[in-house]
Amino acid sequence: MKTRISLLLAAALLAAGSCTKRPVQPRFGIAATDTLVSRNGIACKIEYRFASILNAGKSPALTAIEQANIGYFFDLEAFSGTVREAAAAAIGQFADIYLADSLPTGSGNAEYEISAESEGAVVDTLIVYTITQSSYTGGAHGMYSRENYVYSLDGGYEITLITLADLFTEAQLESLGRLIRRKLYEQYDVRDDEGLVAAGFCPEYIAPTENFLVTPESIVFCYNPYEIGCYALGSVEVEVTREELAGL
Repeated sequence: MKTRISLLLAAALLAAGSCTKRPVQPRFGIAATDTLVSRNGIACKIEYRFASILNAGKSPALTAIEQANIGYFFDLEAFSGTVREAAAAAIGQFADIYLADSLPTGSGNAEYEISAESEGAVVDTLIVYTITQSSYTGGAHGMYSRENYVYSLDGGYEITLITLADLFTEAQLESLGRLIRRKLYEQYDVRDDEGLVAAGFCPEYIAPTENFLVTPESIVFCYNPYEIGCYALGSVEVEVTREELAGL
């Protein structure tokens, strides 16, 4: 029978096979990159603030987490290298995609902006890594997002919904989805899905998301603009406490 999460998600996820030796604790430091990229009459100001694990070489788990974080932060697939190399690769990738074409004659210069920052926190035997991004690359408005990644500090692997599916029964996952929906009813002071629609939501897209973070007392599911509703809703967060998890 699948394990049931009854206390804190972090403890439940790591209950099986945890070792008695305390894993190496990460030391975070900010690696900053500021540059202005210009091509074909388009200029883009780029600011990166990457929370690097300064002692990543002290354990295989921290090394794996650092490399995964680099890939997520700089949007690079199968990348292996330093933070500085990743920043250069990401800037070049952006220029090739967004600055490749010249502006139409008489349109003037375009000014784009990209800002990304991250932070890491240790919760029990997990690392919670959060990336916040904002950008304007043309169009009616800019875009912003917040992405969360949770790792086992002991094993270096990422905790995802696939992992949750191994710990929740199918019925419990369905109950979790209903709980998230009920919490949205409360947060937006509505009684049903029709009320959510009036508030700007698309109820058919509301479900547990891989974009979650863990706190000592809860899981927080995070939804970025357009994921479950209109842009005007902004970012939406739903917190599920450990007591509520126990009742699934």
